[in-house]
Amino acid sequence: MWLFGWLLVILLFLVLLLTVFHYTSKGRKYWYFKNVAYREPCPLFGNFGATFTMRKSYTKMLQFFYDNYRDQKYVGLFQARRPTLMVIDLDIAKTIFSKEFQCFSDRVSVSTDTQREPLLRNLANMGGAEWKAMRHIVTPTFSSAKMKAMFPLVAECAQTLKVILLKECVDDINVPSMMTRFTTDVIGSCAFGVDPGALKDSESPFLQMSQKMFKIDRSTLLKRYCRTFFPRLFKLLNLRSYSSDVEAFFTSIINQVLAERRSGVQRHDFLQLMLNEQKTDSGFLMTDALITSNSFIFMLAGLETSATTLSFSLYELAKDKDIQDSVRREIIECQETHGGLNYDAVVAMRLVYQVVAETLRLHPPTPMTTRLCTSPYKLDGELSLKVRDPVLIPIHCIQRDPLYFPNPDKFDPSRFNDDLNPPGFMAYGEGPRSCPGARFAQLTVAAGLSVILSTFSVEPCEKTTPTIQYDPRSVMLKNKGGIWLKFVPITNIDK
Repeated sequence: MWLFGWLLVILLFLVLLLTVFHYTSKGRKYWYFKNVAYREPCPLFGNFGATFTMRKSYTKMLQFFYDNYRDQKYVGLFQARRPTLMVIDLDIAKTIFSKEFQCFSDRVSVSTDTQREPLLRNLANMGGAEWKAMRHIVTPTFSSAKMKAMFPLVAECAQTLKVILLKECVDDINVPSMMTRFTTDVIGSCAFGVDPGALKDSESPFLQMSQKMFKIDRSTLLKRYCRTFFPRLFKLLNLRSYSSDVEAFFTSIINQVLAERRSGVQRHDFLQLMLNEQKTDSGFLMTDALITSNSFIFMLAGLETSATTLSFSLYELAKDKDIQDSVRREIIECQETHGGLNYDAVVAMRLVYQVVAETLRLHPPTPMTTRLCTSPYKLDGELSLKVRDPVLIPIHCIQRDPLYFPNPDKFDPSRFNDDLNPPGFMAYGEGPRSCPGARFAQLTVAAGLSVILSTFSVEPCEKTTPTIQYDPRSVMLKNKGGIWLKFVPITNIDK
């Protein structure tokens, strides 16, 4: 008991010291001296104390700043003690993404210590010449020809989803859980070259490990906060982003698959394409460790985002039967025209892609993105930024701005009738660091919607929340009450 008392005294003393330092140093006046509108930060948490204590979601906090400083081009924030510029003006955001990319070519995550955590040495966390070389290798992976060759793997998983839903639809469905099982099978098949069996077995070891990666609890939030804002402390305490058993599990799987491929087994998947690169003389050293880490980012970037997009799409369609019926008719017509669920049928589903785009506009799984200043730059001819200054683009806020999307809270796929990428829509990012796997994600979601809506009528149930309230524990957008829906098999479809 006395030990706990001493620890509490030491902690309070450290907090007191930090508070004194905070209010006596010039750090909190960083944006004041740059003549940028800002909000006074509090010690330790900066402007995001409510998020850290799980009282408000990160998205809600960004929306607060966006709404209160909407008449500004940008606003100065503090994430812990780190000054961060949040861009509000769309033209400036696009300049950072594309026109002046050479001055903002890295993400904030490039500061990740990939020596200690080799699984994190992947495209998302790379910077400079290494990122450029890896991007050059990865981008052709998602060409139309490669996607067409890989699509049968996605379609096979989608058909399994249909079979499992027919068995389990007697009860209300926990949609995010079911969609995560589906996307786990897709990513496992297309990136790792294995069958995770997540749809057939909800206790699949692959599924359990992938869920452990995305587990949200207070200790995980503390680690992420420490890694992002106190990287030296993170290293000193020997903390890791993912547990050792997660690293060991996925590393072991990829090593086994690599051994099989080198014995003569061939497969149209992401891992095979990187293995083929290893045999070329491109000048880039594609090691087994890089194959492992970039297969891992395929899961990190694609599994939860695709499952979340599918879940929100089904939620919105369940609430609007007219749109759901129109989408169903298109799906059936395209499959009849092209001979079943195949690549040509799915890419022909224009309304399906509009539904996906509108879902991503309303509920982008990743509500913001970052850029790191890599060369001294004068933003909008006024604000001088130095190397390593972080910039934040609030994607969710911009996509909910009535200036770009009238009546922004309404689910309306017709917004994308003329253009699937209108001004203000940036769910996949923009410029050279936009998501390279966007097309693969769209195919996965479209395939999932195709088998579901051609087989079931999706309806609200007693557990369906009337509105979406984002979970404050998650940076990625998730509904606080979950998404529960009823899947009613269709026996007679009016075409």
